[in-house]
Formats: sequence, structure tokens, C-alpha cells
Amino acid sequence: MQRDILIRELRKLIPYNKIIVDRDILQKYSEDKSTVYVAVPDFVVKPTLVNEIQRLLLFATKHNIPVICWGQGTSVTGSCLAFKKPSILMSLEKFNRILEIDKENLIAVVEPGVIVGDLKKEVERFNLFYPPDPASYESATIGGNIATGAGGSTAVKYGVTKDYVTGLEVILASGEILELGGKVVKKSSGYNLIDLFISSEGTLGIISKIYLKLIPKPLKTITVYVTFSDMLPLLDSVNKILSSNILPISLEYIDDTALFYLNKKFNLPDKEKARASLIIQLDYDIEEQQEFLIIKLYEILSKIKGFLDFYPLAASSKEKEIWQARRAIGEVFRENFKYIAKADIVVPRGKILTAIDKIKTLAIKNSVDVSCFGHAGDGNIHVNFLINNENFNKNILQNVYKIVKEIGGLPSGEHGIGVLKKDILKDFLGNRQIELMQQVKQIFDPCNILNPGKIFNLSED
Repeated sequence: MQRDILIRELRKLIPYNKIIVDRDILQKYSEDKSTVYVAVPDFVVKPTLVNEIQRLLLFATKHNIPVICWGQGTSVTGSCLAFKKPSILMSLEKFNRILEIDKENLIAVVEPGVIVGDLKKEVERFNLFYPPDPASYESATIGGNIATGAGGSTAVKYGVTKDYVTGLEVILASGEILELGGKVVKKSSGYNLIDLFISSEGTLGIISKIYLKLIPKPLKTITVYVTFSDMLPLLDSVNKILSSNILPISLEYIDDTALFYLNKKFNLPDKEKARASLIIQLDYDIEEQQEFLIIKLYEILSKIKGFLDFYPLAASSKEKEIWQARRAIGEVFRENFKYIAKADIVVPRGKILTAIDKIKTLAIKNSVDVSCFGHAGDGNIHVNFLINNENFNKNILQNVYKIVKEIGGLPSGEHGIGVLKKDILKDFLGNRQIELMQQVKQIFDPCNILNPGKIFNLSED
């Protein structure tokens, strides 16, 4: 179906002003944060009602038109881009209401377009806490976090997004509505279909309502910034901390490359000497506990060869600056390099150093800079090859995934597969797992209209 005919037909289904055709506006929806892909959509639809989504999906199924769901474009794998023509790029930006904060049941009910940071602020008004904390929390949506299986800095103690989803309302390609779970936090009632939709990247259905578990807000927190001579003593310290009776909220590590570029923009402690740093966030109830935690932490770190210095950040301004720096790593790289080849890998926690050493060696052989940073508590490594030369080896990421497979890891810890990693997913999961996933896809979306060509291919892709 030609673009103009398709737009004319869609205007019979939803109001005229909910279909965006302005070329300048469409540019916003042509790229995600991968820095790899560009795909200007034919148009964008912005429904505000569930029945509008139903009508769009019924039409798309009938005419075999792909539907790609957009949150805020913070994906780094191309999963939210409309590559096939014609396609319906469906933005859920207007589905952005916090519907309920249920203090009795400790549940938030939200629409998928709610920004993670907005939800976190809202529940804090009720002295509650929504723990998942991705680096892009000020712009990423709850729906996008669920679609990609997002994690974040608090995973070491509090878990990741999937650990807080108690219910979903999902609209299938057929237009049917599935009500999965709800306000109950414990269930053993048949297959857990909720988990199928988490990390499915919009390939099984459109999420229109979300139930999220909340917890009481920690009474007090403190951030400690620790510097090291290199990554070996940093990772040694992580193992010793986690083996003690201290369980931090966050254990974020930054390598030498990231520190070099961050120090162009931020005034980080020990910037002349530090070649690796660790951000530790702790929670506690009373002041005496803070003193105990700080003393205990220092006792552990001071015995490690390569430990440089220890900065408990009592001043809120300095603590804010440290966390701003951690969240700005990707932005700083984009300011300094034309192209960034990213890998969001996860390895057994004890293999982080092995993975980083092998990846750094790979970068040296290919004459490119690389940064490896991320979440030390759960083995998640964000690999960023930093490139200004157009003639770099485009197979460099394939070699990273070979390293990851050799040491028992997986190709994504929290960013999903999208287009970027679908060709290597089979190498990790094997043919049978991929076949089962394809069969699940065909059950939920028999015409393959929902984000086709993402995660894996079907025969008709």
C-alpha cells in the first residue's frame, strides 16, 4: 500500500492531528541512541486511547502493515526504528499518565509512556521507592524499559525492571486485550505470560498499562567514590565487599578511558592518578549504621593493593556531580567521537576482568579506543569502541561476542537484541531456542506485523 493511500485510510480510524507527516518532525523518529542506524519513518501515529491502538492493529493485520512501537528513542540496538516501508511507527508518548499510586498494596499503575524519572519522583512523595535506575532514567519510558528488559545501577541489591512488574495490559495484533497479573505480587497460576512480554521488544503485543511493585523508600543513603590504580584491584574490592556483610545498592565501575573523557567535563577526585573508579551507594536507617558501614568499607578497601583513595560524599552537591558523571559517559563519548560501536554484554561476575582484558587487547590490535564500564555487581559490561576513522574493522563486535561466549556470557544484559545483535543471538542460544521463540511469535502475531525483523527473523522477513 502506498504511503499516501495508507495515511488516508488511517485518518478514517483516528483523528487527523494524531498522524504526523511533517518531514522535520519525522527526523526525530529516524534514529535511536545506537549511532548506527537511520530510518526516517513514513509517518508517525500518536494514539491516546486504547481503542485507537486496537483499530490500528486490526487494520495493520488485515493489510499486512508492520507496526513499530516508539517510546522515547533511547534504544541502542535499532529496536524502535521503522526499517520496512511502508510501516506504522506508533509513538506511545501520549500514553504518559500515572494512573494510581496504591499505598495500601504498594503498587503503581502507569501507562507505558511514563518517564522513569517522573515515576520515581512521584512515588517519593508518598515515601515510596521504585528502584530500577537505568542511566537514561530522565528520558527513558517505563514501557521501553519493559520492552528491552532494562536494568540499571541498583540491580545489585534491588534487581531489575522485570522484578517489579506485577501486571500488564497488552493489546495483541488481533486487537484483543490481555489482562495479565495485576496488584498481586505473588502468583503461581499457570504459565507466567508477563515474563514473555518483558524483553520482547514490541514483537508480541503493545503494552498499554503496567502494574509495578513499590517498596518503602530507604531512610538514608550515602555515596562513596573510590579510586584505584587499575581495574584489577577494583574488581578484587567488589568481590570482597559482596563477600562481607555489606550489600550496596549500587556498585558502578568506570575504566581509564571513560575517566579520561569525563575529566574534560567534570572535576572528579584523583583525576591525575586514578585509572579506575568505583561508585558505591549504601542505604541505612540510623547515623550509627552509616559510621559502621563507612569504617567496614574502608577496612576492606585499604587492604587491597592498588587502592588509591576513598571519598564518602556527605555533600549532596558532590554526590550529585559523581552520579551525573556516571550517567553522562555515553553523552561524553558522543561529543568526542563520530561513531561508537556498542556492546551490552553480561558475563559471570568473576569473569569481568578476563572479558575486559581480552576486549582491551582486541582494541589495541584494531587501533581503536575502547571503554568498558558498567555494573560490577551483576557482571554487566558496557563496551564502547570509540571511533573517528571511517576505515575501522566493522567485525570488531563479532570478535567481542566470541570472547563473551568463550567465558560463558550472553550478548545482552539490559539493552535487548533489536537489529544490532540478532545475527549473533543464535550462536549463544542455539537453533532450538530460536525456533521456540519464533513459534511463540507466530502464536501471538501470526501475520508478523509487530516489529518484524527484530531479535530474530521469520521466513517472511
